[in-house]
Amino acid sequence: MAKIALLPYGLLYADNPPDETIPIPDFRTHRTGIIRKPSPELLETIRDAKLKQEWYRDYLLSEDAEPLEFIHSFNILESPKTAAEEMKRILCINDDEYHSCQNWETAFRYLINHAEDAGITVIVNSTLRNNTHRPLDTDEFRGFVLSDEYAPLIFINGRDAKAAQMFTLMHEIAHLLIGKSGVLDNTLEANPSIPEEHWCNMAAADFLTPKDRVLSIWDAGTDSSRNIDNLRLKLKVSRLVCIFRAYQLNLISYHEKENLLSEEMARIDSQKNKNKEKNAHPDPYIIRRYKTGRNLALAVISEVQANRMLYRDAFRLLGVKSADSLREFSRKLGY
Repeated sequence: MAKIALLPYGLLYADNPPDETIPIPDFRTHRTGIIRKPSPELLETIRDAKLKQEWYRDYLLSEDAEPLEFIHSFNILESPKTAAEEMKRILCINDDEYHSCQNWETAFRYLINHAEDAGITVIVNSTLRNNTHRPLDTDEFRGFVLSDEYAPLIFINGRDAKAAQMFTLMHEIAHLLIGKSGVLDNTLEANPSIPEEHWCNMAAADFLTPKDRVLSIWDAGTDSSRNIDNLRLKLKVSRLVCIFRAYQLNLISYHEKENLLSEEMARIDSQKNKNKEKNAHPDPYIIRRYKTGRNLALAVISEVQANRMLYRDAFRLLGVKSADSLREFSRKLGY
């Protein structure tokens, strides 16, 4: 029972159940005014991420790493557009490379790689660690960010629609610019009454879909759906992001937005079913790379190979079960 409830064994004998709270600012479900009690899966996922972050921070300090200058370099009184330009500089985005990506999925991987090059650990996972019987609920949270000047960490709920994960990534990088940790449940339509969330949304939108580019692509003589497709193809973002951005810029009405969203969510659900029918088996080591974050994985592997870390500690941090698996993971990472 303790294992299922993710509680220390002794707490089962307590007179009252523990009142556990999220250890970082909670930006979830403020739209309805209802603060949902965090699930054991969410709490344990945050604890696990903080454990990884603390280890990686200590590792970086032992390597005499310098603090990252962009952490808490902005405040929400500054222009989101300026922040978007700074995010582009921080990630060293090359416009030609970015826009030559085949599709938005490739662009998403491109952004993750550049975020990690900039010193941000990015984890994408759909379950509690490796337990496929404990999926993460997208209705509860889409992701969270742990701000730190040495080892910032972004966690993206992998069960979320792939189309939304790209915006979540940029939204949470914006969180790092203002030095704010937090867990959120909806990045595309954050409650405007929360200043930090509104600002991060605007910065992410300006990064992925710059206003000038959107307006230059949009053709008032063409129907909205075709315009959305043109934006998707030219800006390398999902239709979901394009729909919200078009509404934000008053290019479509609320009614059009809702109709387009309904159609897109139906298409996404249909695509999910098709993918299940294909019964594809992606490389488990590629999945592991996203479940642990490239930077963290390489640091752990280097410590093991230098005999400064026990295998059991490496297994715990990386979620592998044997030395052979660790060696194969290392090979796949090119280490």
